[in-house]
Amino acid sequence: MYRERILVALQGSDADARPLEAAKALAPLFDADVRGLFVEPDPAAYMLWTGPGAAGASVVSSAVDAVREEADKAHEAAKSRFDEAIKAGDLADGASFKRICDSPSDAAEQARLVRLLVTCPEAAAGKGPLADFTASCLVDEGCPVFVPRVGAIAPKSIAVAWDGSKEAARAAFAAQSLFGPSVAVKILHSPRNLDYHDRAAAAPNRLANWLKARDVEAVPVEVSGNGRVGEALLEAAGNVDLIVAGAYGHSRIAQFMFGGVTRTLLTAQDAPSLLIAH
Repeated sequence: MYRERILVALQGSDADARPLEAAKALAPLFDADVRGLFVEPDPAAYMLWTGPGAAGASVVSSAVDAVREEADKAHEAAKSRFDEAIKAGDLADGASFKRICDSPSDAAEQARLVRLLVTCPEAAAGKGPLADFTASCLVDEGCPVFVPRVGAIAPKSIAVAWDGSKEAARAAFAAQSLFGPSVAVKILHSPRNLDYHDRAAAAPNRLANWLKARDVEAVPVEVSGNGRVGEALLEAAGNVDLIVAGAYGHSRIAQFMFGGVTRTLLTAQDAPSLLIAH
């Protein structure tokens, strides 16, 4: 029996390939089984789009049938990809696949007791059918999210965005199975806009000492004060395999409405993979 669970969100398209590969690679690092989840919209939601009358009801019925038909096709494609990935990764023991037809916030309850949610970059950036579900998992359920982009998995180099906040600490805890003596780690920190109390909490040696107890020697890197902080973090991270960061702000109206730094990290193109926690 595995100690942890990794949830991978699927949509039945080519966008599933990268999250599945990442989940396969992460599973042994976390001693986790892999659980695939296909999330589809509730067709009954279409009832809210029309006014009264027989004509409206006919349009709704046709739309719901079409949505269900497309959802069935996408579900079969997602299940087939999941089964192939699990078989190729020799992860059948403990693996499972589930189809959910629910609101994003209700479906996000599947992320409870899960170590990580792995999702595609588009969903992390607030785009596509899994965007609302990903936002709910991260913000409402407090589930760390892994976004596979550029870089090796398992990571050989990690940059941790550190400001001493609870979000940054949660992200470091979520990533601790990825740290190791052979992994190059740098701690990205910035004194910008911090008062005296915040500066004490944000001291990079606090994280460095925590990592040292795990046989990891981390190098502090002060992020330049020029330009926007999120862009400066990406520049300072360089060509690492993974960025670990806390998420700041809130989601509303089914979109990511985070602060500038978090949004920059979530929407970055061709950037290192991201592990983010709220």
